[in-house]
Amino acid sequence: MERENSKILQCLSIQGLASSGGGSAAGVDGQNSSGASRTIVKDRLKTFNIQFEELHQRQSQWTVPDTELRESLRLAVAEVLLPAYRSFIKRFGPLVENGKNPQKYIRYTPEDLDRMLGEFFEGKWFHFFKLSSSTAVVVVVHSRHC
Repeated sequence: MERENSKILQCLSIQGLASSGGGSAAGVDGQNSSGASRTIVKDRLKTFNIQFEELHQRQSQWTVPDTELRESLRLAVAEVLLPAYRSFIKRFGPLVENGKNPQKYIRYTPEDLDRMLGEFFEGKWFHFFKLSSSTAVVVVVHSRHC
């Protein structure tokens, strides 16, 4: 679990976002004042979305029967993931929001992620159906809790 969370956090790291050359705030060259490349930010968000969706699917299947432990685990993940995501979106989101199809890259609000983290360790089985490149439907196929 720690390794998976670490991989997701790497997507939200500012390390490696800068490319050569300057730039203005979401300028024509696809960079903002920090020198971050729009393409790199999009790639990071795309990778984050894929990794978080896989993590959500896997960890929602895990069962932690002890309520206190389950909540502690969720909180531990949320305390690290949510501030990193908020910070990344605040700092680099405008590069994507001002471009074409921003919802393709910024799929989740911090509140969406928090809600999804609340589903971790419930012992639910999910099956994802991909309808299009920007739409996915989640259907609960089996739940171990009645």
